[in-house]
Amino acid sequence: MPAQQILQPNPPADPSLLPDSILEYGVQLNTKDYLPEDELKAVQLFRKAADYIAAAMIFLNDNVLLENDITHDHIKPRLLGHWGTCPGLVMIYAHLNRIIRKTGLDALYVVGPGHGAPAILSCLWLEDSLSTFLPEYTRDYAGLKKLISRFSAPGGFPSHINAETPGAIHEGGELGYALSVSFGAVMDNPDLVVACIVGDGEAETGPTATAWHGIKYIDPAESGAVIPILHVNGFKISERTIFGVMDDKEIIALFTGYGYQVRIISDLPNLDNDIAASMEWALAEVKKIQQAARSGNPIVKPRWPMLVLRTPKGLSGPKIVHGEYVEGSFRAHQVPLPLSKTSAEELHDLQVWLSSYKPQELFSKEGVPNDAILSVVPEVNAKKLGQRKESYAAYVPLITPEWKDLGVAKGTQESCMKTVGKFLKEVVVQNPKTFRIFSPDELVSNKLDAVFDVTGRDFQWDIASRAQGGRVVEILSEHTCQGMLQGYTLTGRTGLFPSYEAFLGIVHTMMVQYSKFTKMAVETTWRQPCGSLNYIETSTWTRQEHNGFSHQNPSFIGAVLNLKPRFARVIMST
Repeated sequence: MPAQQILQPNPPADPSLLPDSILEYGVQLNTKDYLPEDELKAVQLFRKAADYIAAAMIFLNDNVLLENDITHDHIKPRLLGHWGTCPGLVMIYAHLNRIIRKTGLDALYVVGPGHGAPAILSCLWLEDSLSTFLPEYTRDYAGLKKLISRFSAPGGFPSHINAETPGAIHEGGELGYALSVSFGAVMDNPDLVVACIVGDGEAETGPTATAWHGIKYIDPAESGAVIPILHVNGFKISERTIFGVMDDKEIIALFTGYGYQVRIISDLPNLDNDIAASMEWALAEVKKIQQAARSGNPIVKPRWPMLVLRTPKGLSGPKIVHGEYVEGSFRAHQVPLPLSKTSAEELHDLQVWLSSYKPQELFSKEGVPNDAILSVVPEVNAKKLGQRKESYAAYVPLITPEWKDLGVAKGTQESCMKTVGKFLKEVVVQNPKTFRIFSPDELVSNKLDAVFDVTGRDFQWDIASRAQGGRVVEILSEHTCQGMLQGYTLTGRTGLFPSYEAFLGIVHTMMVQYSKFTKMAVETTWRQPCGSLNYIETSTWTRQEHNGFSHQNPSFIGAVLNLKPRFARVIMST
């Protein structure tokens, strides 16, 4: 439906939705004794098992269930990995599993701190998703030993989440894009919920700062939902984080202004109950918003839920090493015991740390997780976070009109972009739920406005665009457009990114990072094809018009041409 002219301002949000207590303290819940005792114990055991495996992956090349005391020979020759974020990533994974098993929730897990790969890999092994795609990683002793000993070694998984990681649609090596990728993934996926964990270091980046506004482009009648989870553990690699020095009221004020309902999770003695109650609250809020929209009575400017998880960095790891604090400090960020291969003191500390998880109580001698741990794992494979079809096999080919029928008559002239706009108009008509245009406020100036004959903009906070099914997302952030395009594409649909030449350079590194992801995806045996990222570059160096020199920079084309031709194409038009 075409967009209408804006004739009146947006009405204010209902003030009753924002009582003073929420503005000052965030959403309050009674979380004490929230989980039944058996579920609480099962989640805690799942977390212990995953944390143990994640830590072991960083250090051990043998003796993976501590059958004997650890010796220097059991330690890898080079210690690689990031421990500090792993416990937080495991927490969210464990609780998502519990909810999926209990309710059948359709969910993806997008991880901003991609260097927390040990956490995700350990959870994937526990839910037996690794062996589905990589049969050598069986859920037994042999598979566990391969996972632990090969991590960050030739033939094993790298220390960052990448396309070889089941369930992944975001690599996380270059920080800042997890949230925008998540919003792209849920567009036109009405039943999907993406839990997106954003590290407080990543949250300092410009791309993340803009991506929080993605809720303003989600129509709950046609799309799924993103539950952002800001993990505040206080430290980057060697410095405090901005969010780590903000108190709860400051964080609540910021994100309430962005349009969220904020729930702070920080009750460490009651942590699992707090997380469980908070996640179920968030899902209930999502359902309320979606049901209102899908019943024809949408909430104006719905306040989507977000969670803020406050935990010490490296929780459950070494507390003090060589007289200096590790847990809850920047020293937990990477390898907490970097000299354990040669230092007797650090080897002893490692023995104490890994033994504290009591792996013999978590796994049988054959390496199989105990029944309580497995009771958290979803029973239906297709529901498991590592086996969601949206992450690896959801491509819907685009229906394209016959381009010759839309060509310019011989002997006449017409703007090439105007002609492309007419073509895209037909693409929108023929692909009403699998095609979107992500444009940084340049669609009309790029002469592609013919698409507005059949669709509008998807800007849910604008009264002229709200609940109209618009196929055009216009936001003046190239990073957000790129991230949304990636999420939309990797979950099986097709998108287009038109931009002036000079400003595509802003997403140069994002495009290259994505090409690395797709290269590895092609080299896996189980990822199915997906559509390409499609760019239209305008106001180029070949045209000298009103914008002139300031809008010319052919470096993006050069960057694409530097990629292997199997993964990139540049088509020139005059």
